Amino acid sequence: MSDIKADQHAAMQPWHAMTFGSALGLVALFERVQGFRSGRQYVLCHESPDLNHLTLVALVLVAGAFLAAVVGAATATMRSKPSRPPFLIACMVAALALVVAADTVDASGERLAATMAAEPFNERTCDYTPQVYSATPGWFSW
Repeated sequence: MSDIKADQHAAMQPWHAMTFGSALGLVALFERVQGFRSGRQYVLCHESPDLNHLTLVALVLVAGAFLAAVVGAATATMRSKPSRPPFLIACMVAALALVVAADTVDASGERLAATMAAEPFNERTCDYTPQVYSATPGWFSW
């Protein structure tokens, strides 16, 4: 006989959603660490609130991937009756969608930085020490 009880699902467990979402979030965060960026850097003469906003949005989306994994697994574990696999799959898809969205936002940030860096550079017209923007588009930016 099987060791699986009647109220357990053999195919999908809460820890699957937690592991998948956390791994995606960690990889996305790892991509954004200073030492592991793509190597494309842009020297910007003027500060860009739009670029800062895009970076913040991407980090919030990566945090959302962690949150989707943790909340999904915790909800599935704490329910009085076992969660159905579609709920856990939805949590995993949500984590993936958030990481893809973060990579897309970062890719648009890189495009903005490239546009800003293409402007003529003159040290006398810069309003502060030039900012260096390192690109972190991620694996899911096409």
